[in-house]
Formats: sequence, structure tokens, C-alpha cells
Amino acid sequence: MNRITTVHKSLLYISFAFAVIYVLSLIVAPYPGHFAVKAMPAIALSILMLIAVSGLVGKLLFVALLFCAAGDIALALEGERFFVIGLVFFLIAQVFFIVAFSRDLKKRKSRLPIVAILIVYAAMMAVILKPALGELMIPVFLYIAVITMMGVFAALRASESKLVLYGALSFIISDSLHKRICHADTGVSVHYYGYLLLGPIPDRY
Repeated sequence: MNRITTVHKSLLYISFAFAVIYVLSLIVAPYPGHFAVKAMPAIALSILMLIAVSGLVGKLLFVALLFCAAGDIALALEGERFFVIGLVFFLIAQVFFIVAFSRDLKKRKSRLPIVAILIVYAAMMAVILKPALGELMIPVFLYIAVITMMGVFAALRASESKLVLYGALSFIISDSLHKRICHADTGVSVHYYGYLLLGPIPDRY
């Protein structure tokens, strides 16, 4: 990892600023361009990953976050069609995160309980959500499986830092409470930005 620079800090500040602006603006959404505001944190962080994380991992995180941005734009638009498109974009993002995390795996007995909790949580969410999903059951269940795998890979990373793990857990909680799936309040977006602001940030520069 490279040392932190002014550019790195600027990208983090941009990401944080747009995250706060979006969350605060939820009370008046939708408004012209709100989808762009929602996508900006992921876009800024994708650039940060590309310049701050060396090698293939940085490129994988860059692409993953771009797909997150695309998913955010789709989910910000109204209609079931856009919801499915957003789900697909985020599913692809999770695959890139999984591949990135897989390059730093280490079996940790201390993390195995977390893995077990993730699997149980995913199973519970599938059971709870099933009655309300209708035709969306298969894509939502597939997404639950993939994002749970992302959480497992984040938990089993060799790095001592737990930021990626905390970020992954925030992402999972946020997605499982998404208003389009279980009608939860849009305030759960905060969990998603917790992932964006903590999860992909390099353990060290």
C-alpha cells in the first residue's frame, strides 16, 4: 500500500461529504439528480482504490465500487425493473469483492463464529422475506447467497484489521433491510455508507 496523500484524503472527504448530503436529503427525495448524489461516494472511493491499492486487488475494488455506483443509480429510480437492475449490479459488485478478498484469505478459528452467524442470518432473512418476494424470490435469494459469501470472505481475510469485516457486515445489514425488500425506513442507507467509508479503505497506505 502507498502512504496516504492529499489526493487520497480529498477523495475520502468527497465521498464522506456526498454520503452525508444524500442521507440528509432523503427527507426531500426524490429531487432532480438525487441518483447522482447517491452514487458519488462509491465513485470517489472507486478512484481511491485504483490509486491507493496496488496490483490486481486495487483494480478489483475499483470495478466493484463502480458497480455499486451503478446499482445505487438504479435503486434510486422508481419501478420494479430498476430494482432488479440494481440488484444485478450489486450482485456483480459482490463477486468482485469476493475475488478481491479471496487473495488474502487465512483460516482464523476466532472468526469462524462470525461465519456461522452470517450463514444463520442469511437463512433467517430468506425465511422472513420469502412470503413478500413473489417473482423476486429467486434473484433476491441469489443475492443473499452472494453477499453472505462476500461477508464470509471478508471475515476470513488474513489482515488483522477488522475494518473490512465491519464494513461488510454493515453492507449485509443495510441490504437485508432495504425498503424495496422489507419496507424498512430509508435511513438504513447509513449502514451502506458505513461500508463505503470503512470497508474498502486500505488497512494501511
